[in-house]
Amino acid sequence: MQFDIYRDQALERLLIVKRGTSINQLKDLQPSFLNGLERPNQVDSEVGSLPLGLNRKEVIEAVEHHGYFARTLKVSINEVDD
Repeated sequence: MQFDIYRDQALERLLIVKRGTSINQLKDLQPSFLNGLERPNQVDSEVGSLPLGLNRKEVIEAVEHHGYFARTLKVSINEVDD
């Protein structure tokens, strides 16, 4: 399956759709989630690699069932004194 992978500049939001899908047509996503997503990278799930940490089977199932796979990354940093 061929995907378009959209990310925001801070790499906090990730959206994966079938190649050629208009993300503005996705009704289940909030417009605020779509704001700021950059031009997509194109990946073939059979030969290319998905972003690190994603389960290929989970992504394919979500895209087939919902039309997209979306994730938000929240990073926290704790300072530890030695």
